[in-house]
Amino acid sequence: MKHLSLRPFSFVCFIGTLFTCFGFLLATEAKASERETCFHHSKICYLTVEDNKSAQISVQNNYAFPVRVSLHMTGYNITPKQITKNALVGPNQIKSILFVKVKNHGEWRYSWTSQLHPETGDAKHDDTVLYQLPFPKTKSYPVSQGPNGAFSHRGPNSFAIDWAMPVGSEILAAREGTVLALREDSFQGGASNQYKSEENYLWIQHSDGTIGQYLHLKKDGVVVQVGDKVEKGQLIAYSGNTGYSTAPHLHFHVSSSQPHGAAFKSHPVSFVPR
Repeated sequence: MKHLSLRPFSFVCFIGTLFTCFGFLLATEAKASERETCFHHSKICYLTVEDNKSAQISVQNNYAFPVRVSLHMTGYNITPKQITKNALVGPNQIKSILFVKVKNHGEWRYSWTSQLHPETGDAKHDDTVLYQLPFPKTKSYPVSQGPNGAFSHRGPNSFAIDWAMPVGSEILAAREGTVLALREDSFQGGASNQYKSEENYLWIQHSDGTIGQYLHLKKDGVVVQVGDKVEKGQLIAYSGNTGYSTAPHLHFHVSSSQPHGAAFKSHPVSFVPR
């Protein structure tokens, strides 16, 4: 899509499966603007079209499977002033998610957060399953952020766990399943906004439909391929420090999509005692 300048500014940032975007425009600005902002190595793109009267946001899904996208918007001098949209976007589909109008002449602005997740339908987590810790039994790593952690484990990520571990540590499958998607080409990471779209990840779908997510992996650190069947305890990747990360660690959570509110929710899991 052709990129046109937006006056006076446009800013976008990303954390895991959470996106935050800001827009600002004067109602007296006559020139229309189009923007395309992509994440997940261009697998998901947000398309924004603005003029002096309105803004429209669409989502393009370049994955080979449907995804659930939610978008929560708040703004000034626009209607609606606040709204949450949740939409199912098919593979290789573009779908309009949100449309807002300027209420009165003068300055107007808006900001939005968005979450995405593979569509899992009516999947229900099997709470009887015992997960294996996602690293060898001979290793022990401290939890740097647990469920409901104040830094980032809130809302949909409430039941996520972070283990602090050196870059290159072995990551094992916590549960058997099928590799749904991955990224391993990024070598950048740090506690700065510039790294928020640089996360390597591995998604494994379980027999109950839920997704095990392994995040912040090392560059070229995934040793399985999309479509592979993996067993519990199998070596699947090596840990890293890619994406928005304050220190080398593994982020792990199990989640499923939902049709209302946030695009997904995480599930509490139990691990086999050592």
